Amino acid sequence: MSDVLESQTYVNNVCFNLLLQEIVPASVRVTQKLAETVNNEFTRDSDAQTRINTQLSDIVDDTPGKVAIFDSKLLNSEDVQLRVEGYGYDLGLRLTEVLMYKAATKLKIVDVLEIMKFICRDVWRCLYSKQMDNLRTNHRGTFVLIDNKYKVTAGFSSENGKADVVAKARTYTYLPCGIIRGILLSFGIDAYVSADNSQFPAVSFNIQTTINN
Repeated sequence: MSDVLESQTYVNNVCFNLLLQEIVPASVRVTQKLAETVNNEFTRDSDAQTRINTQLSDIVDDTPGKVAIFDSKLLNSEDVQLRVEGYGYDLGLRLTEVLMYKAATKLKIVDVLEIMKFICRDVWRCLYSKQMDNLRTNHRGTFVLIDNKYKVTAGFSSENGKADVVAKARTYTYLPCGIIRGILLSFGIDAYVSADNSQFPAVSFNIQTTINN
């Protein structure tokens, strides 16, 4: 019997990366739209077609393909953070099943360190076509996973300098934090996951668990 996963059409990598990049702007707009609905402010016909000059929010020049949304005060708000992290969490839960099924004959998960290696190797290769660059642990439930060039934000730039790039790219780290948390929970491990992108374009993912490995 043929492998059903092998017969599926794979998503184009470029399209997938564009989708990952649009998750944050979409989350900001959804959060703002919900606030506008409550306050009866900026509204737009929900049935209207979105065109190249369609105003997407009350932010000046927020039209498709523009970057004005990154100047929103909601960019690093808690609501947006939870929304983006939630997308990653759901993806992580589902991704574990697929990758474990594909690697069932050659992958044995026996402890939490093996799960971290699974994230660094299999998960990152699946999502970003590369592996994590480093894995550190204190063998007391704390892990640090390091991607020296996080693919989604590595090409970001700003006329206002590196500090502005770091601040605006930070929201994009919530998605992989959610992915990691979802994967760990699928193995029965509850964890707190945070990210540090101050060494842009590198991102360090700090994972706190209650398991001694």
